[in-house]
Amino acid sequence: MNKLTVGFEVHQPFRIRKDMFWNPIYRGYLEERFIDMKVNREIFEKVKKRCYLPATTVILEEIERGEEEGREVKFFFSISGTFMEQAEKWGKEVIELFQQLSYTHKVEFLSQTYYHSVTSMWEDLSEWREQVKEHRELIKSYFKQTPVTFENTELLTNNRVVQEASKMGFNAILTEGVERELKGRNPNYIYKHENSGMSILFRNYRLSDDIAFRFSNKAWDQYPLTADKFASWVKWTPGQNGLVFVDYETFGEHHDQSTGILDFLRWLPSSLSREGVSMTLPREVSRDAYDSFKFQGTTSWADIKKDESSWLGNIMQWAYDDMVRRSEMPSKEIGKERLKVWKYFTTSDNYYYMFLGEGGPAEVHSYFNAFGSPIDAFINEFFAINVFLDEELHALDVKNEPYFFTSKDKRSSVAWNRKEFMEIVKREPKFKSHEENLKRWLQDA
Repeated sequence: MNKLTVGFEVHQPFRIRKDMFWNPIYRGYLEERFIDMKVNREIFEKVKKRCYLPATTVILEEIERGEEEGREVKFFFSISGTFMEQAEKWGKEVIELFQQLSYTHKVEFLSQTYYHSVTSMWEDLSEWREQVKEHRELIKSYFKQTPVTFENTELLTNNRVVQEASKMGFNAILTEGVERELKGRNPNYIYKHENSGMSILFRNYRLSDDIAFRFSNKAWDQYPLTADKFASWVKWTPGQNGLVFVDYETFGEHHDQSTGILDFLRWLPSSLSREGVSMTLPREVSRDAYDSFKFQGTTSWADIKKDESSWLGNIMQWAYDDMVRRSEMPSKEIGKERLKVWKYFTTSDNYYYMFLGEGGPAEVHSYFNAFGSPIDAFINEFFAINVFLDEELHALDVKNEPYFFTSKDKRSSVAWNRKEFMEIVKREPKFKSHEENLKRWLQDA
């Protein structure tokens, strides 16, 4: 393989308060009643010192050194809107470094959902579209780039997501190189989606996880991993163009600086160059289609199953998701601060904390869990969204049961009054036939 595309997921959620159930607060600033701003700030500032500042400085220096030595050093970033909000509050110097990267024209900023949400898994994609549009405007505003490559939350991908992203004007999408989907095909090629014509870049999860998970594991038979060793693996890997995509926090937070992880990042570009491997950007390789491709199901980069079950795989996650969707229309009807906080509830991390499992996947979830356990997460998060919705219904003077729209035998949107009902029908014409139920529902209510 003589081309490698290397990039990073940069995300921080607004975590729900750990003591929401045990110590509810019913007065004061809405955001801080539900969101643990103290913990969010502590975590951001810790990771800023360990990763965001030193790792970004290394990348900037290596791009400059590459220019001096006649080498092309290129990386891409997928940065969530919630991360940028936290950086505005507690790390403007991080934003400035990212902007310097953009000025080099050697870094591509991808588009994703602003709130790093699970909304692409909902039957009604209107909220997902809004978040993608909001994120695209964010990237334009901060980095003066119009994103052409899309990365859905946690690489959650299926035919519907690809087709919708294509309709929104994106040229390429990143996804996980899952064997059950590839069916023996090499992930190190660019594929063209069969229905939309959109380019698909498959993440090489083995090469990616060598850095993200195995780098500091002294029991690993390839420890220690050096930039030269990794570059040689890339060179001898069959294929056209490899994709390495990892959490940015890998560099200094998940693996401490004492492990040599920042040195690995520093020397990787020159090591690749010596092996004759050029660094590419997603937007540059998206035209080089090798074969057509169509998804059979939903894929992600999480756990062993690599599907949506890390976020929507058990009854606690389903219950929480149902309440989040029940809150959508009241939040949009009230708007402003309340709508903003509701969008924080859609963030994938809130679902991820409630994952139940065993072995390696459970250990990974436990490491990233903001709560003591999945049960603890459910108690506090489910209570929070229930209190949140109850306040909205009180403000709107709603005393009736909701109307549930269904599509293909699945629950879709939820309306609480005539106004919300008609808004849903307007945005989703397929629900036009439900209008005949409106009078009966209001009479029952």
